[in-house]
Order: sequence, then C-alpha cells, then structure tokens
Amino acid sequence: MPGPFIDLHALNHSSDEALESLLKQADFSHFEAHRDLPPLRARLRRLQRRRGVTDLHRWVSERVLDTGARLVETPHSSGAQSSFALSPSGRHLAVASLRVDAWFGFFGGDVRIWELATGRVVASHGFDKGVASRRVSSCIQWSPSGQWLGVVFNDVVIGALRPFSEGPPSFKVDVTRRWGSPDPRYVKRPEDVKNLGHLPAWCWSPDETRLFVSTPGPDGGLGCIVPFREGASLNEDCTDVRWCPPPPVPPRDRPNPDTWVRWSRDGSRVHGYRFTPGGDWDEEAFDYAGTGGASSTDVASGTSQFQLGGVKPPIAFSPDGARLVHDDQRLELIDGHTGEHLATLVERIPGKQPHVGISEVVWSSDGRRLAVLMDDYVHPTVCIFEDEAFLCRLKLSALAHPSDQTDTHRWAWSPDGTVAACLTTDGGVELWAIGRKPRRLRRLTAIKGLQGLLWGGDDTLVGIGPYALAFWSASNGELRTQASFDLEAGRLPPPASWCPWPEKPGQFLPTERGWAFTHVRSDGTVSCPPGLLEKLERRLMFAVDGQYAWPWSWALGTRHTRLEDGARAHAVKHPTPPPGELPTNHYQAQPVFTRGPDLCRDNLTPYIGQVMLVRFGYHGLVTDLATLLEVTGKGVRLRIQGRIGPGPEEVLPYSSIGWMGPAVQLEAPESLAGAPEDSR
Repeated sequence: MPGPFIDLHALNHSSDEALESLLKQADFSHFEAHRDLPPLRARLRRLQRRRGVTDLHRWVSERVLDTGARLVETPHSSGAQSSFALSPSGRHLAVASLRVDAWFGFFGGDVRIWELATGRVVASHGFDKGVASRRVSSCIQWSPSGQWLGVVFNDVVIGALRPFSEGPPSFKVDVTRRWGSPDPRYVKRPEDVKNLGHLPAWCWSPDETRLFVSTPGPDGGLGCIVPFREGASLNEDCTDVRWCPPPPVPPRDRPNPDTWVRWSRDGSRVHGYRFTPGGDWDEEAFDYAGTGGASSTDVASGTSQFQLGGVKPPIAFSPDGARLVHDDQRLELIDGHTGEHLATLVERIPGKQPHVGISEVVWSSDGRRLAVLMDDYVHPTVCIFEDEAFLCRLKLSALAHPSDQTDTHRWAWSPDGTVAACLTTDGGVELWAIGRKPRRLRRLTAIKGLQGLLWGGDDTLVGIGPYALAFWSASNGELRTQASFDLEAGRLPPPASWCPWPEKPGQFLPTERGWAFTHVRSDGTVSCPPGLLEKLERRLMFAVDGQYAWPWSWALGTRHTRLEDGARAHAVKHPTPPPGELPTNHYQAQPVFTRGPDLCRDNLTPYIGQVMLVRFGYHGLVTDLATLLEVTGKGVRLRIQGRIGPGPEEVLPYSSIGWMGPAVQLEAPESLAGAPEDSR
C-alpha cells in the first residue's frame, strides 16, 4: 500500500515560509483525493487569506488537477429547488431544481451535488423533463452506501444514477400505475395529465439490492419489491417484480398506499405512513377527519404487520422504525412493529396549554431524543423528550413558519444529539446545548429565504430553502458560504435568442441595462465578458475525483484553464413584433417596488398611466405587463396586457403583488443590435 503523499500534521502546522518547501518535496504520485485534498485545500485557503492567490497555489493546482478533474459552475439564477437529500456520510447534499421559466427552450430540471465543506457544486445531472418536480418526500434519496442516488423523474419513473459521474440514470423502474391521476373525463386535455398521479413513495433496502415502491398492485396490494441491478429497466409486468398481497379486508375498506416509506435498518420490514389527498388533485394533505394512516410490511412475505388508521400530523417514525409519534394535540406514541398504543406524550409535558398545537416532531439520529415544536406565535416552545420521558423545555423568541415539505425541518440535531439548531423567523439560527437545563450557545448569521436545517458531516450546518442555501461551521458559527438562486426583483430570464451559444445555453449575469452571458466548459475553459470575471470566478470549481471542489482561480494561468472573452452572439432572425408588444422578458422594472413598505400609494402615484412590469401572486409566480390606472390605499387598478389577473375595475391588493415598477426595455447584446427581436 503506498504511503501518504505528505505528512498531513506537518502540512497543517507549517508556517507560510516553510509551506512551499514542504509541498515541493511531496510525492504527488501517492496523492489520494478523499484523504489528502481536504487538508491540503484548507491549508492553501489559510495562505490565500493572508497573501492572496500565489504561485504556490498554481503550482499545486497543476499537480492536483493532473489526477483528473472537470470544471463545474455553481449556478447564479436557477429555478426553485424542490427536493433535498443529505448523503450518508453527511459530506454532500443532493438538490433537485427546476430550470428558470423554461429559459432553455424545454421544461426540465437538474440534480446538483454540493460539497458541504466548500458550499460549492461538484457534480450536476440534467433532465430534459422534470426531476423531483414536486415538494414531497421520496423524490430524491441516497443509497445507504452513498454510491447511488435515486430520483423521481417524468413524475412517475424512479431512476438511479452515480452521483459523482456523468450520465443518465442507469437503472429505471416504472410500476406506479399512475394512481391519483385526475379522472380524464373531467379535464380539458386528458393527454396532459394522464401521468401526473401521485409521485411514487419508495425506499432503498439496507443492502442496496432492492427497492420498495408504494403503489396499488394488480390484485389490490399496496406495494412491490423490485430488484436493483445496474442497467436494468423494469415495469409492472416484469416477472421479477414481487407484488405484495392485498390486505385481508374488503376492497372498499382498503387504504391508499403509503406516501412515505423507509426500509428498517435490520432489513426485515418497510414502515410508512400515508396522506389522504385533499383539496386540489395534485396536492397532498392530511385528512383531518382522521383517515391518515401508518403501516408496517414484512419484507419476506410482503404481508402487512399492521395497518393503523386515524393518524394525524405531525407524524414521524424513529430512525430505526421501532416507534411512531403523531397527533398535533395529544402526541401519541405507537409501537412501530405492532401498531399498539404505548403512551400519550402530551400528558408528560408539565403545564402544556391545551390550545397550543404541535406543528413538528424531529427525532435525533440515535432515536433517544425527540424535539416537539409548538407554534404558539406569541411564545413558541420546543419540548425535548429523552427515552419517552420529558427532559426540558426551550422558550424561543421567534420560530420560523413550518415548511410545506415533509422532510424539511426547522430543527436539526447534531450527530450525537447533545446540541441542536433551530431556525427563527428572520432566517437566523440558534444553537442550543440540550440537557435538563438547556443553554443557548450562539446565534448564527441570518439568511433570508430558508425553510429548514440539516446537520451534515464535518460539523457543517446547512440551511435550505426554495431559492437559498447556507453553510455554517457549527463549531464556531462562521458562515462558510451562502448561495441565492432567485432572480433579482424586477427582472425575468433573458430571451433565449440573446444567448451567444444557441447549441448549449450558458448562464447569465445581470448588468445595468441588460444581460451578460457566461459559458463554462468541463475542460476548464471559461467565456466571460470583460469586467465580470470576479463575479464569476467565485462560483467556478474543479471537481476532483468527482467529489471535492478545487477553486478555478487557483489554477488560472496553468494549462488546466483557458479564459476567453464573451462570445459574440448569433443574430437570430425573427419577425419584428408590433411596437409595445415585446415579450415581458425584454423588459425590467426600474425602479422596483417590492412587497412591504415600498409598495404603497406614495411611491406608485407618479407612474399612473405608465406601463408597469408586475410580478403577481403571493409567491411571485406570474409576471405580466400592465398599465397602471389608479392607486389607492389598499391596492392598485391595472389594465393587464395578458390574460391573467383581475379586470381593470377591480382593486388588486398590495399583498398579492411580489414586485412592480415602470417597464424599461432591456438592451440586446451588441451583436444583436439592429436585428429583429425575438417575438416569443
């Protein structure tokens, strides 16, 4: 077995003056990325903080990148992040996201792999159609070893891919039978909704040889077990798909399949719970009348060990599946093997107010401790149980609103369960030492747009949200890095015809009156307009061994990088639209008035009669051009150019507007000057 390429202890403790000599004596033929890159990178970062990027950074980059690496760009503006999954080692985070308003010319999505130590993307997988496109659990899951990543794409297909290698999923299974799809008799275009049923709930076996898929079986069963083999493509008719037998109840009394499932650690059973569809057909909600349920399935026979009805949110199995808690008022504790009632935990909380409901429950990784979050918005409280006994109570000044994603929590336990992090209303994070007398350790930097927390490996705390990520050091509270993927208020993605690379669209950066386009190739070549490189280079990382980020800026000037000026755009011929009928993405709002104190009568009155760019909807989902007709104390009247929104006689409340401002036409790239505009 080859020896280490360098003495890592000497590397960490060497002075800046001795570092160059130490590294130039190192044997890079014995360099192993998983062992040597993190400490080497950390030592060179310390050098950079004191002396900037030096010749030594470039010299070391030459040797490290010789082992094989490809350049990856951490995105600036991308679609909403829909699903998250932490790797078993805790060192990588898989994030599925949509693409920005179909800017790429088709509806698709991406799965990106983030390294927690650097807060940068080290691998990316693109899908022509949606991937993990709805915010429900099971959409994206690591295999127990971390060698595979399972994703739901095309709404119903489960695929497995190598997370740190390029290429499409090499395993596919489609056995979901499209249950929960709307009745085609009651929709205008049945062909558009026939595959939009319930997203499949599924899970890996501990030995990675099988998957369990929760779906109606041909004979009324509630799931099936499929073998996992690289290169296989399975469907419901395959002979090696083993369907579970139907429950021993009349068909009219059979429950729906579970919508969340996990394989027990000992491999003997699959435990899960289910939602009851409510409201719109494509949404999931608990039926508060008590028809939610939980179950345990014996893997060897496929038979149900128990089917428990009347389950209410919040609900959570312990990590080993041996216990289950549920019910927002009573907090019932259930045996996860038999379904028997064990205790009513709320009776063990001293001084529990009956009107205060429970919104979230989170188990520690060893299952000994349970955090119970109660959203009394005047005095939010977290109660801690240890081995089912009440341990302590934390009184918080503020608690963030619950997420709509079942696997996203505002509370995160440290791996040993002695410390916990809690997300507060302003996006800040509080760290607490948990014991009989809990103690707040520190408050971390507030980051807007977060909805949940994950405690990863190497003492890294991750904040997650639809358009934001943040990475802190849990040991000292330092914000390592943060990323925002939302477009700036007042802007939409640029027209596709403005991109200089029509065969493969690049990324885009906002400028004062338009857009600048950048293009990054895996071989280290970067195309970027002059003056914008500093903005871009912070997001460029070589992925070494597919898993570890190495800054592109350290290698700039070596044979592994090449910098090009922004390519000249190709003028694309399109019919010239009539004046005033350019698409909305040819404009920006300037100035921009966003929801809150700025969106008011005094600020908008000067623009009455002008054409405005308006982002409608509480979540800012639709944008259109509109003439501002009137401004009142409660809202505005608009004549909207498109087909959405209220009529000109209705007052639109300020609370239903994300942002708005006078529409200013953007300037096309220089090479498109004088070319007909894109009429799309």
